[in-house]
Amino acid sequence: MKLLKVADRSLAALVGVIIGAVLVLSVDAFTRQPETESPRVSTERVPSPSIDPTPVDLPKPPSRTAVLAWSPGGLPAGAESAVERARSVVAATTVVGGQDWIVETRSSDGSVVDRPGDGYRIPVDVAAVEPRRYARFVPAGDRDLIHALGPGRVLLARTAAELREAEPGMAITLSDRTVRVAGVVSDVAANGYEILMAKPAPSSWNAKYRFLLAEVKGRRYAAVEERLAPLLEPGRRLRVRSGRETPFLRYGDAVLPMMALKKTFGEFAARPRADGGIDVDPSWVRHNIERASVPILGSVICHRVIVPQLRAALREVEERGLGFTIDPADYGGCYSPRFINADPQARLSHHAWGIAVDINVSENAFGTRPDIDPRLVDALTEWGFTWGGGWLLPDGMHFEWVAFP
Repeated sequence: MKLLKVADRSLAALVGVIIGAVLVLSVDAFTRQPETESPRVSTERVPSPSIDPTPVDLPKPPSRTAVLAWSPGGLPAGAESAVERARSVVAATTVVGGQDWIVETRSSDGSVVDRPGDGYRIPVDVAAVEPRRYARFVPAGDRDLIHALGPGRVLLARTAAELREAEPGMAITLSDRTVRVAGVVSDVAANGYEILMAKPAPSSWNAKYRFLLAEVKGRRYAAVEERLAPLLEPGRRLRVRSGRETPFLRYGDAVLPMMALKKTFGEFAARPRADGGIDVDPSWVRHNIERASVPILGSVICHRVIVPQLRAALREVEERGLGFTIDPADYGGCYSPRFINADPQARLSHHAWGIAVDINVSENAFGTRPDIDPRLVDALTEWGFTWGGGWLLPDGMHFEWVAFP
């Protein structure tokens, strides 16, 4: 099955990702300028993408800024019109993100490319957009394809097309429909989503996450937060970032998109379960998941690619005299094939790839104030793991791979 080819080329993928990361860091260091005005934002590390790092032409004149706004669970109806009433906002559009499943793909001549079978399907990250509005927020070279996007047609991000060995005309059977690939756009234009389709979002999606893109004059995007904050329920937090602060303008931008995980760690097929877990294709598990011994935690089960990095990070934690900040008896695991919080209505957890570890679990329940030594956070982030304690909904136990050191 062609989806396993990525895993078979692990060494080549590692080299490509390392080179890509260096390019991204170099571009960021040269092009990003400090913001003179910014809204309230949390301080968690924003990952550099391991996909499509090549600089693209800016879709906006220097006097305007593209802005992302999202809130856990999605923004409420009316958010777009509220933001557009702000005098500093030129335009806005609502995007709906969701997770779908690929049942089968066929090439333009009708031959089968992927068909997992036996109830297995391939998880895929999809965004539903209003094409003409969304086109304002993509590189100029991708706008014609976005404008032409219509019913029954989809666009693939470049990395997703490579994973699918796709070309225009390919038929993709999703959970409730079959669509045709109309073209391929840059990963930047897709904002890290694998598939772009025209609204409305499919009713088959278990969860839909509504977020907003806005074009503002200059860098005056505090008005976006001011317009959205009153629409949220008490206690709901809001994230507003410019395109200078985050690689992709997408929901949940604190971690890498699924497409980047697939490119780096391999793509799998799975069968969702009613209890919130998933049954992952056993051949993928055998090839990618391993049990290993690491400092402090002892025996762990993770993706084989991150084991050396995790081992080195924890060894440094020991060498700094910080081993006492981790309770091995309170370790929550690494590889865990499931949806987020074992909720079948949510998105897939990145634990399903075996690239995150949960530590000091009992003192750092999801959504509560984190209780992790900041020196431990510093040590692990230096080794390429982002910390969930700084997310909009804190997940203080969670450390997730985002980059190779």
